[in-house]
Amino acid sequence: MLQGENTSYSREDDLVVASIQTIRARSAPDWVHVVIIDEVHILHQAHIKLMERWNALPFIGLSATPLRKGLGRHFTNLVRGPSIRWLTENGFLVPVRGFAPASDAVADAIRGVKVQGGDYAEADLGQAINQKSLVGDIVSTWQERGEDRQTLCFAASIAHSKAIRDDFEAVGVSIAHIDAYTPDDERREIVAAFKAREIRMLTSVNVLGIGFDVPDASCLILARPTLSESLHIQQMGRGIRRATDKTDCVVLDHSGNTLKHGLPIHFEVPDLDTSEKGNGEVRKKKDRDTLIKCTHCGALMERDQWQCPECGMDRPQRKSNVIHRDGELIEFGAAGIERESPMEERKTFYRRCMGLLNQQGGNPSRAYWLTKSKYKGFEAPWEWRNLPPMEPTQEIERYIQHQNIRYRKSQRRNLN
Repeated sequence: MLQGENTSYSREDDLVVASIQTIRARSAPDWVHVVIIDEVHILHQAHIKLMERWNALPFIGLSATPLRKGLGRHFTNLVRGPSIRWLTENGFLVPVRGFAPASDAVADAIRGVKVQGGDYAEADLGQAINQKSLVGDIVSTWQERGEDRQTLCFAASIAHSKAIRDDFEAVGVSIAHIDAYTPDDERREIVAAFKAREIRMLTSVNVLGIGFDVPDASCLILARPTLSESLHIQQMGRGIRRATDKTDCVVLDHSGNTLKHGLPIHFEVPDLDTSEKGNGEVRKKKDRDTLIKCTHCGALMERDQWQCPECGMDRPQRKSNVIHRDGELIEFGAAGIERESPMEERKTFYRRCMGLLNQQGGNPSRAYWLTKSKYKGFEAPWEWRNLPPMEPTQEIERYIQHQNIRYRKSQRRNLN
């Protein structure tokens, strides 16, 4: 390996490993037979000059995301391996459970951020996204959804990453920040502590995104908005590799990237781009439906899914602008039609819960706690216990089903 002071190699070596920067600084051995470029979507001008100089040699480029513009001008053939979807469905990678909290707030925060080289300008992005409220939301969401998993966090800037670290430390979470200036020996100690679960979370800007291989991570925090599908998939790839006792990966997307680019299983390798001009990566029209958020729990859902896989709630249907009375359809808001008062609405909910619990053989007194949960702490009057039950609706059935799912998940987390 050519690195630092190590300059020893000879014709007897089967393999020489070096960065393109080292080859550019020291020149390359002139007796090689084949050249392999890893992470070829990050193609440097020095790579291109080397290919032009050694135009009689075969060059092989490796990349999980060959989206760079003009890549097809330097490589003639594309060999596709198994797709991420196939690898996931066949157990080689773990599936993703995604949540997208505060995506609207993030979209507002980055409105007006400059775009350079096909992505958000890092300095402007870091300043826009490093807000106390957004960082606080990252911490509270992880406490609720992160399930105390080994976690990697992708931040927008070094200052943003350190702010995230400080806020997690303030609530007692063991976390470390890594950046390009972290000494190698300190970085090795941090990663070793993460593997040993002495550190629960690592946060960084670019260090963790490409080439970082610790499959133990089963939760990702996406806190850096990006226009780059390649960067998005590379970051997601840090969490979907298999490890002992790892069954899935939880993605907490505070960037809106997943709504824009999709989950790993949606990624398909396109044909190599042969354009002469332009920087960055190919932006193709997606032939897939975009993801949507569950309005109740924030989980990411396919557009054709009508029931949330996380909370069990059905997607809300567009409300009709008519109401029913004695077999007639009356326009919503028509004169003389009054809506049910808030107290009557709560009483109806309470009585319908009683009706369903009676049908299911449950304890009707649970209607008190369901109403309290539904209406944010409202306590049903004592005398309501004597009200006659009402016929339950599908909405009531779905709500109670959702509460049962939440309870079972909390019990499993407590056991772990």
